[in-house]
Amino acid sequence: MSGAEVTESAGRYLSAILLASATSGRPAKTGEVADRLDVNPATVTERLGMLAKEGLVDYERYEGATLTEAGESVTRELMWKRCLVENFATDDLQLPDADAEQIGQALTEETAMALKQYIDHPCTGECRAPDADFEECCADYSTSR
Repeated sequence: MSGAEVTESAGRYLSAILLASATSGRPAKTGEVADRLDVNPATVTERLGMLAKEGLVDYERYEGATLTEAGESVTRELMWKRCLVENFATDDLQLPDADAEQIGQALTEETAMALKQYIDHPCTGECRAPDADFEECCADYSTSR
């Protein structure tokens, strides 16, 4: 796994970029990311610039954004951890409203792997969205958003 640390907010932007670009087959447009996150497009433009400076996103104004190799690695790890927590909280703890994103982001690699073994989660170390072949994973990150 990548081990890179990003804020919860940055993780949300990275996830939105991954899913928007993967489903469209082209760079994610600012408006698409804004729609997914329910934020102002100007805010997205500002954040994309910051993520580009961190080397997580390739961004060209009016063209859109794609994740760099490092950005995709971080994003898929974050989405996987979130999915682990979401599955555990919903299925085992009956807590569908648990803050899976924040909890997942706090998991160490060792803790995430232990949780994966405990709940018998189908993937290891990274999210396969939007090509996941199991519906129970990260329902609100689905490509239909």
